[in-house]
Amino acid sequence: MGDESTKQEIPAELENKVIIMNGFTQQEIVAIMRAVRRLFENPGDLIFAKTTPKSVNMVLKDLIVDMSEDHEYLKNNPPEQLQKQQGRPKGDSEGSGSSGGGGESPRGGAGSGGPERGGGT
Repeated sequence: MGDESTKQEIPAELENKVIIMNGFTQQEIVAIMRAVRRLFENPGDLIFAKTTPKSVNMVLKDLIVDMSEDHEYLKNNPPEQLQKQQGRPKGDSEGSGSSGGGGESPRGGAGSGGPERGGGT
């Protein structure tokens, strides 16, 4: 009984494979992402991010959960650029500026202040 009440529930998002990069140039980040993706059967399941001034002050668990939620959203709602790459019909707007799962840049621009994101998931 004592063990049950003291255990904290661990969010399922903490099971995701997350790589957070800090201090790398954009060119180094792209090289790291390409190298790591080659090691995994399902590279689209990887979550890449680089730190921002706000994200370095976040609790790591909260940061991973936030990135995981954004990653899942982007998988289910790919930006227009990804849709074009995959041969899907275009939406009404052109040039969203975002990159989805196949992009060569870490995720950037999350509304909740997470690490910089913009693809690479």
